[in-house]
Amino acid sequence: MGIRHLLLLLVYLDPLCVLSASTAKRSKPPPKRPPKVKEVNSTVAPTVAPRRITQVQAPIVGDHDTCLGYYDVSGQFDKEFACNNTDHRYCCGSCFLRFCCPVKAKRLDQRVCTNYNTPDWIKTQPPSPAPTGDTYDPALDQTNTTVYITCGVIALIIILGISAKVAYDKATRPPQEMNVH
Repeated sequence: MGIRHLLLLLVYLDPLCVLSASTAKRSKPPPKRPPKVKEVNSTVAPTVAPRRITQVQAPIVGDHDTCLGYYDVSGQFDKEFACNNTDHRYCCGSCFLRFCCPVKAKRLDQRVCTNYNTPDWIKTQPPSPAPTGDTYDPALDQTNTTVYITCGVIALIIILGISAKVAYDKATRPPQEMNVH
C-alpha cells in the first residue's frame, strides 16, 4: 500500500482533520522564527523539515463497479457489494470468488456468470405428504413403564446405600459411659 493510499485512509478515518481544515482561517499563524537547534557534543544537529501535504486527490465518484450477489463454491450466498473504496473500483476475480481491484483490464464480465440461483446440490427434497403407514398407538407404548422402573431401581439403591452408611456409623461408634448418680 503506497503512501497515497495511507494518506487517503487517514483523511477518511479522521474527521477532525476535515474540521481543522475548514476552520484553518481562525487558527493562529505559525511562528515566524525558526526553531532552536540543539547542540550535541558542540556540533549542530541537522534539522529535517517535515514535508506537508497540502492536497489529497479525492477518489472519482460514480466510476465504480458493483459486484452482484452470487453463490460461491461452498453454496454460501455472498451479498452484493460496491467497489467504491480508494482506487479499487472494478469487480474482478471469477464467477465464484469476486473482489475489487484497481485494474480495469482484469474486470469480470458478470453477465456470463450463472451462479445467481441456489445450486441444485443444496436444494433439499420437500417432505412427502403421504403417511408412512404406521400410526401411533398409546396402548402399545412401553416407554413410560421403562422410565418408572429404572427410576424406582435407582431410588432403591440410593436408599439402601444411605441405610448401610448409617448402620456402619452406629456399629463403629465407641460405647458411651453411663454415669448414674
